[in-house]
Amino acid sequence: MALTIEVTQGDIHVTLTLSGDVDTKTAPELLSKLTALELNALEQLRLDLQQVDFVSSAGLRAIVFAKQKMPHTSSLYLIGASEQIVETITKTGLAQAVVIVESVEEI
Repeated sequence: MALTIEVTQGDIHVTLTLSGDVDTKTAPELLSKLTALELNALEQLRLDLQQVDFVSSAGLRAIVFAKQKMPHTSSLYLIGASEQIVETITKTGLAQAVVIVESVEEI
């Protein structure tokens, strides 16, 4: 399934709204969008995953890349991730580096 990424700039955050699967074929597109951001100056990065059914290891690497480039005091939010994606993120230990929320209202 193709991946679409909408970038929205807020006051102290950037939101990437993803739709589709983040797999080996589409993860480079996500990485490209993340690389274009000034991650080292962001207070918050929000990845809206409500319309994502699958994230492969390549997608997880893109998320790790973003977190590593952000200031230590910044937060990376994963919004509306499916149970399967949350389980994968938890099993890999990535849940310690990101904040998982069900909706933007929880931020």
